[in-house]
Amino acid sequence: MTDSIIDSILSARYLRNGETTFEDVCRRVAAALGEDEAQTAAYFEEMRSLRFLPNSPTLMNAGTEINQLSACFTLRVGDSLPEIFDALKWGALIHKSGGGTGYNFSNIRPKAAPVLSTEGVASGPVSFMNIFNEATEVIKQGGRRRGANMGILNVWHPDILEFIRSKTVEGKVSNFNISVMMNDAFMESVERGEMERLWMTHPYSGEEITVGAIWNAVIDGIWKNGEPGVLFYDEINRHNPTPNLGPIDTTNPCGEQPLLHFESCVLGSINLALFVQNGKLNEEQLKNTTRIGVRLLDAVIDKNCFPIPQIKEATEKTRKTGLGLMGVHDALLLLGIPYDAEEGRAFCEHVMALVTATAVDESHRLAEERGVFPAWEGSIWGKQTMRNAALTTIAPTGTISLLANCSSGIEPVFSFAYTRKNTVGKEFEILHPIFAAELKKTLAASRTSPDECERRFREVVAHVHKTGTVQDIGWLPESFRKVFRTAMDIGWKDHIMMQAVFQKHVHASISKTINMPEEATRDDMAAAVLMAWRNGIKGMTIYRTGSRDDVVLALSEKEPEKPETQERCRPKELIGKTYLCQSGCCRLYVTVNLFEGKPWEVFIRTVGSGGCEANSNAIGRAISTGLQSGVPYTKYVKQFRKVNCLSAVKNTESEGYSCADVVGRCIDLAAHMETITTLDNWTITDATEKTKNRCPECEAELDFGEGCNQGICKNCGWSGCS
Repeated sequence: MTDSIIDSILSARYLRNGETTFEDVCRRVAAALGEDEAQTAAYFEEMRSLRFLPNSPTLMNAGTEINQLSACFTLRVGDSLPEIFDALKWGALIHKSGGGTGYNFSNIRPKAAPVLSTEGVASGPVSFMNIFNEATEVIKQGGRRRGANMGILNVWHPDILEFIRSKTVEGKVSNFNISVMMNDAFMESVERGEMERLWMTHPYSGEEITVGAIWNAVIDGIWKNGEPGVLFYDEINRHNPTPNLGPIDTTNPCGEQPLLHFESCVLGSINLALFVQNGKLNEEQLKNTTRIGVRLLDAVIDKNCFPIPQIKEATEKTRKTGLGLMGVHDALLLLGIPYDAEEGRAFCEHVMALVTATAVDESHRLAEERGVFPAWEGSIWGKQTMRNAALTTIAPTGTISLLANCSSGIEPVFSFAYTRKNTVGKEFEILHPIFAAELKKTLAASRTSPDECERRFREVVAHVHKTGTVQDIGWLPESFRKVFRTAMDIGWKDHIMMQAVFQKHVHASISKTINMPEEATRDDMAAAVLMAWRNGIKGMTIYRTGSRDDVVLALSEKEPEKPETQERCRPKELIGKTYLCQSGCCRLYVTVNLFEGKPWEVFIRTVGSGGCEANSNAIGRAISTGLQSGVPYTKYVKQFRKVNCLSAVKNTESEGYSCADVVGRCIDLAAHMETITTLDNWTITDATEKTKNRCPECEAELDFGEGCNQGICKNCGWSGCS
């Protein structure tokens, strides 16, 4: 990665007053956490060398007035209005401090249940999740991190079908990942094929809900846009380290931290690639870094400034940490081991077992020095004294892996060549250094001339930049192609098996995306969920290529069409569409005429009272002038989407956020939805939706990987889930 991109990430997210370099950040964090000079120096060196990095809130806030150092939190949502809005308030405080929040809404009574205090009826958990979503939308996190949430509903809640379908239209409830908490009883019914079995009857609507109705809704949602995710309640609680404190039914936004209510967890990741030296894994150095990481994360708990007292109490009672890995695929590449081979899985299982065993031993040493975690009695640890109830996890490492210049978490590399843009729009072609070095070595071994090697090198890079793969370059040695396989080259079963081998030795859970090709079927999705459950995975996220409009770091794009510069005369007759639609202040007739299949002119007329006929006429004329001068219609759609009008926001019948937004939607429909003649039941597509899948800070395309369906920007480090 270029230094300018790293510098932009540092300045946008981590540097505080007086800091100019990453070493300054490391020095501040180490000084805030170390208890003596030796410990401070050790913490500093592990971070400076990029062998180990704590989560972003620690890098941002340690040693500052904020000093909120945890990445993830869970809150209890009760059934009464005071309890619900207490959770809303607590979540706002967490988001303000830079954390993400998980909620299980299953305590909320189902829709149409009686409310005795008002003699009314309940609106159900989905309605309250929408309120939480809107609150998140308006909360800023100091300009550095946005609010991120996990919304969970148990599969045995009567409103489960409404919950599953709450994100059917992409862009709705946009500040939440949603997951269904499934128990073994439900999964066993699915496995036996009991789709017609009555699972429950809604107590107030009388609707009969079958196993098949729930299962098919989940699978259909995953196939369409990757949501809901799936969590396995019984598997999570089989490994609950403190069962005496109650069952776990909530996770953080990316699902890798199943936590009791009000618990928080601090995360940190070891860059595994840096421990591969001379073709071997330096296990002693890895164990040393693991021990330092355990002590650093434990120190974070003591130095943390928690947003509310309930979180402080619950966190200090169990002292859970989330030590994990990043740079895993890079390490495999350096060793020449394919990610999707049995050898790769065996190596990864060995590494994770080593890290967890070392972390447990170091926590035991800490307990001997400083005492056990307060809930130790009755925990799974028996007679073994422990400082921390749980120690390891695999978290998303979107931003810190950019700083460390390594592959994210345990995910395979997306592409070995792609384009990034910096904050001022300058483009950089990024070439994976391990791939480039091995490609040059392979070409040199072919005994062709230096000029021919260079030509072939450029040819391969251009091909990868365009397609994301080398698997169809037949003249490359099979041994090379076998190792340099990307996320989309790897079959979904191999993705699941890799997650499963890590899960064997991870205390918490794993944030990972199971990538599937665009042609994957609903049957593939169903088979994947069943396979994950059978293999002891605690939760999963599936992403089918193309199920969201944009994907990350997209490969080289087609050359954009150059705008027409020559004057074209308007034909006497144009084909067009007229939509009658509602804005905030009035009804509008919007006519969009097409020339050669593209929007060419727009006429806008108000209907009845309200609105301004002159302004509507002017907007139509301005749009038409731009379209006829070569301005792409998508620019209007995108810009109008950003225009919010209070009357439109308040008007529940408004079909957009403003009059301009309604017009933009009509233009988009005319360009792409030729069979639709009204705005009823539309599904916004193409350019309108694509704006939702771009980074709100730099507008680069978002990555829907690492278990985050809100997106992670691999360009500037923005994350919707951290």
